[in-house]
Amino acid sequence: MSKGGIDFVREEELHYTAENKEAKLVGRVPCVVQLPFQDYLDEHISDRKEYNIALAEFGLSWVDDIFRECDPDVFMGTGIEGLVHHPAIKEKGYRTSGKTLLGNADFSSFSDPREMFDIYSCIPLVMVVDTAQSKGRNEPETFSDLLSSAFENSIAFPDDGHMFDGIILTYVHQVAGDDGIRRLRKNIRAIVHPSQMIKPGGIEGEKPYIYLMPWIFGEIKARQKGMKLIWFSDGAPILPLVVTSKPNPEAERIMAILCQPEAGRIFREKGFFPSNITGVKNALPGSLRFVGWDYIYDPALPEIIRRCKKIMTENE
Repeated sequence: MSKGGIDFVREEELHYTAENKEAKLVGRVPCVVQLPFQDYLDEHISDRKEYNIALAEFGLSWVDDIFRECDPDVFMGTGIEGLVHHPAIKEKGYRTSGKTLLGNADFSSFSDPREMFDIYSCIPLVMVVDTAQSKGRNEPETFSDLLSSAFENSIAFPDDGHMFDGIILTYVHQVAGDDGIRRLRKNIRAIVHPSQMIKPGGIEGEKPYIYLMPWIFGEIKARQKGMKLIWFSDGAPILPLVVTSKPNPEAERIMAILCQPEAGRIFREKGFFPSNITGVKNALPGSLRFVGWDYIYDPALPEIIRRCKKIMTENE
């Protein structure tokens, strides 16, 4: 199915990867790129049983589920909060691949100082404002603007059923703590799936002024009358898709395939997911913003995420 030139697929089409415990590559990627990425892997990896690609997962338990059955040479996924705190990553010797393959200038300040993970791609969050709902208010520009009392009950916030289990709320917590989460919650008009946001009548009642959503959905929403896409002036906060690999020839072979510019362009062009692959032109409207490795590696991160989620959902 196509929406405004961007291809989407039915969920039942997304699960044709061979289920196997011997996969050398295990990956969890956003749905819009899953099929074209699998087609790319089919072309460059002769045996489909060498890889297992499925839908992106967030939180902590999904990594347990994978390592209970698999021991891949290369592991990639969006749920960074589960990966960095899982003991198997260190115990099994996973590490970065170096900046030769993954050294895009748009990600130059995001290198892992512990050299365990590379950011492979990411989901940037953008704002779309409904100019008909401005009511004389200035347009938001920075991420902290979302906490302003001027936008009380005016924000549509994205959730796909598990996004609150990821790091999306830590960007707020990092700059404003628990009080920032509470202020954001007060400003939220609705918490809905981004696919619902892009429907002209997708939110009942008074319409939000600000839609916070992944860039791919923002591009669609901004094509509607009166809608305007805003890239955060202090950088679009990202949900990173990371990759890590073992120090062996099989992993090097797979990483060389994963890090071809052709693969990066699949993520950038099909999903509006910027690529960290060297040589890919992301053509971003502005900079990217990462919550930072010190914050990610903080042992308190799982509890911070749980607390943020509780604050956001306790009044529903």
